[in-house]
Amino acid sequence: MRILIDPVLQDPFESGMVVSCPRREIRLEQLPPIDVVVVSHRHPDHFDLRSLDRLPRACQVLYPQDPLIAYALGALGFAHVMPMTPGQPMPAEHAELYPTRSENRTVRECGVLVRGADGVFWDQVDTEISADTITDVRRRFGGVDLFFAMYASQNFEFFDSLSSEFPAETHCRNLETALAVRPSLLVPASAGFRFVDEHAWLNRFLFPVSRERFADDLARLDPALRVALLDPGDVVSLEAGEPELSLAASPFVATLERDTDAIRFDPTAGIPPLRDPNPGGRSPDAMREAVRGFLERELLPYCVRAVSDPASLAARYRQAGVRYELEVVLPDESRVWTLDLCAEPPELREGRDPLANVAHRIAASALTGWIERRLSWFTVRAWSRRFSTLPHVLPDLLMHFLVNDAPDAADSAKRRIDLEIAELRGD
Repeated sequence: MRILIDPVLQDPFESGMVVSCPRREIRLEQLPPIDVVVVSHRHPDHFDLRSLDRLPRACQVLYPQDPLIAYALGALGFAHVMPMTPGQPMPAEHAELYPTRSENRTVRECGVLVRGADGVFWDQVDTEISADTITDVRRRFGGVDLFFAMYASQNFEFFDSLSSEFPAETHCRNLETALAVRPSLLVPASAGFRFVDEHAWLNRFLFPVSRERFADDLARLDPALRVALLDPGDVVSLEAGEPELSLAASPFVATLERDTDAIRFDPTAGIPPLRDPNPGGRSPDAMREAVRGFLERELLPYCVRAVSDPASLAARYRQAGVRYELEVVLPDESRVWTLDLCAEPPELREGRDPLANVAHRIAASALTGWIERRLSWFTVRAWSRRFSTLPHVLPDLLMHFLVNDAPDAADSAKRRIDLEIAELRGD
């Protein structure tokens, strides 16, 4: 039985922003027939439509209880799909598949445990694992022979604050999980990409924990724990519960370059000025008008309505005395608007305000693509920089509105799925 988890079969991915790291080659013509595909969650480095489109539609596809993933699988033409419920075994002919629970409540996701005749393999993927889940796995399966452990602790909070502090709490949690599972063989996994081109500078800030650092910290905490650093194309075989390594043995995957030095953490590195290369070649005048229309016809009216609701972000902004400055970086200039939440009613003015205390700078092509729902926040975030001088943290107003409160927010992800599938079909 052949199970493929979270396939990403080509570079680049995530709208062309990232590539696999270490760089690899996948020879699709040599990929054996796949019986089961597992999609662990909807993040684009795990849920890649171009890759799913290259797989036979006869595959059984398992996915978490996420209606967006279900919609995409149906639109791609997969007929045999089944949602996973953590803690409930999935039917399979030659192996037991057991989805494991994540304590991260911001995304619907599952880890994947597989028990076959020769052992137990557990892929943590990006899930946060509780002590109760580890106890449940030990009770059901006796132990884990091969564990793909989350280690990367990607510092994605950097997008919100440009802060490059080491994520000590997350790193400790990942180490504690690995020590509690205590498999026969542990592989630091669930990372595997780096930013490229315009965004390559981000690599110095977003990946503070290397595979080597994670393995070394584990060795100092438990010298008896066996850890292996694997590259694309390396193979682990389980026989009677004993893991055996065969390096570069895969017939369909090979490492092209061991380029992990490109993601070496260096928070002293420089941050380049934000610019807009306008990859779509859109007219600056058209982008100016699109942004102005959005601010005047959508964001401002929302704030005027919402400030009367004490639970709304707009009301919390007013209570905190926020003047929100939005700077839109165009290919030829920057335009600045200030939204004064303290005015009655809230006012939108063009130009800077010396009392602005929350600021968001964003590339015009990214913002217009987001407004028009052609781009997701995962793509836009690298074109966005934000800061606040408030003593406490509030969600960003622009981001919160587009993700949660815009009239089309509920259907925005589905619209992007439709656009991407149309592009795959050449429509």
